[in-house]
Amino acid sequence: MNVSQDEADRVLRLRSRERETHACYPCRKRKVKCDGYNPCRTCIRRKHPHICSYQLRGRGGPLSPVAARGSVGNVRSPEGSVGQNLDVDAEAGPHRPAEASDVRPDDASKNYVYSGDNSVVSILRLRASDANDSVAREVGSVLGLQNTFNSYPFMDSKTPHERWRSLLGILPQRTEVLKFFHYYRVTAYPFNPILADMDRFESDLCTYLNAHANGDLRDAEKITQRWATDKSIGHIALLLATLAAGAHYSDIEYPQRLELSTDFARRSFHALRLANFLFRPSLDIIQALLILGNTLQNMGQSDAAWALLGTTIRLAQTMGLHTERSTVHWPEYVRTKARALWSTIVWQDSLLCLCYDRPPIVSVTGWPLGTSYIERQGLSYTENMHFICRDLRVSGIAAADRAIEYLQHIDSVHQKAQPHLHSRENCTTLQQHLEHLALKMHTSFCVSVACRPAMKQAQTQPPHSDILRSRAKGSLIDASRAFLDFQALSVVPLRSWSMVHTVLSSTLLLCMWEETRNDPECRDLQQKVIDVFSSSDSRPDDGGVAEPDQQWLSARHIRALVTLRSALDREGDRSMENENAATGSNAVPFDGNFESYLEMPNAFDISPVTYLDSIMNVPMFDFTQENGFL
Repeated sequence: MNVSQDEADRVLRLRSRERETHACYPCRKRKVKCDGYNPCRTCIRRKHPHICSYQLRGRGGPLSPVAARGSVGNVRSPEGSVGQNLDVDAEAGPHRPAEASDVRPDDASKNYVYSGDNSVVSILRLRASDANDSVAREVGSVLGLQNTFNSYPFMDSKTPHERWRSLLGILPQRTEVLKFFHYYRVTAYPFNPILADMDRFESDLCTYLNAHANGDLRDAEKITQRWATDKSIGHIALLLATLAAGAHYSDIEYPQRLELSTDFARRSFHALRLANFLFRPSLDIIQALLILGNTLQNMGQSDAAWALLGTTIRLAQTMGLHTERSTVHWPEYVRTKARALWSTIVWQDSLLCLCYDRPPIVSVTGWPLGTSYIERQGLSYTENMHFICRDLRVSGIAAADRAIEYLQHIDSVHQKAQPHLHSRENCTTLQQHLEHLALKMHTSFCVSVACRPAMKQAQTQPPHSDILRSRAKGSLIDASRAFLDFQALSVVPLRSWSMVHTVLSSTLLLCMWEETRNDPECRDLQQKVIDVFSSSDSRPDDGGVAEPDQQWLSARHIRALVTLRSALDREGDRSMENENAATGSNAVPFDGNFESYLEMPNAFDISPVTYLDSIMNVPMFDFTQENGFL
């Protein structure tokens, strides 16, 4: 039998690799059995899992391929793409037994990031032979496609003890957790379920409270290794983010509520820095950033929320959450969580894009829908929202000729909804009533945006303009009615930026559109909405004196409310309109303190969409002042 030299060398290399050590460094050092996980059971039993490493190269030789695969957590998919690790050991938790199929990454695995099939990294890894496999593993570093900072470089905490003391200074206290997480769980989460696994999170929350009670998080001089890791600090950042959202929806008076919510958000951001979020993202970090961004929106800081969302999306893409192919070898429960989290990102991006009429960032093509999923009946509130926001990406409703197609998608999804979502007559509990009204508001807003091209004053109307105008009127009325009914039952619509934006934009358009501004029903809805905002958060407590408190609304929302009230007053004052026409002035009369209001054009001289745009999208910066340093 003739054997080539290349074949002989290949067999020898394989035999040589079989003799390489598969144990972690502590087990090799002690000459004890190692199961190859990270951390292995031996290190866990000996209570030093933090030093269980397969990267330390002792006298036993180089790192074995099996151990390397276990430590990096990147498995080559059939298509050749390489998946980013997901801190799966943190997701499994103490109550979930380890399985042989689980990926068990350590901190070193976070040097690996998602790369598409056409990237040089993926191509070299796909074609790497046994001889140059080590080169393929290092190619990302060679090409400068990896982060190298193991700690966040833009802060003062340099040593582990400084980092530990900084962490102890921001930890949530037991009373804070018990009070404000309840508000998040009951009030905020059901209508914006950013947490991908609430059961898992609540279990981890109990673990944190037990550790806090046991004194594991008190001694500034003694580091508790279990809580000093990046993934543990990332979980603390997520907990603080939920408390920030919970404080916003609490029953505390506005000034203290704003102060508490801002403080929790500040501490959460600091925990994210301690966890090195920008260089080592994880599932907990992505969720924390999403909740913080949503909280910023609800505090009226939508521009900052938009900017933060862009960073969050990029970090999620770094992990490969945007595509199913990068998760093909992850444990099933992690894949499910990753898919849910990416759908939530699509949800957040879609609503902000509609409000600002800005181009979307995310894509839904990486997670195709199966036939069984499309044909499902009895869709929940969350599933309806995911479908609606997904259709925004697929249909592209910015184009007038796609509006009818999108409306058909909306109607189709609505027919598959649970009975209480389909009709309020089927609601039997308070939560069902709230879910019905929340979905009605979001759906009406999306429909109104799709129909806006038909509302513009133009010589040529888009196709099916009669249908679009009819649907537009109905959606504006439905959004206003749903808000009025919703706020009578809950504080959610008055504390949620997207719902405030929906009702104000709908009411403004009803006020300005020629088909609705003189309609008695529409004018009645307008006045009721104004009355709600005029009295919101200004009701006296028992025995106390109330002070006006509406500043949780953003400046542009306050401006929209003032503009709306003045426009309604002006509608009944034709003499003032004639006087403006005689003098050539287009100013809308208003005697308040909003100076920028004086620059507003006449509401009835331009299209309602253009006027709405000028009210809601006030420029954030004055770019005319960019020529000088001061």
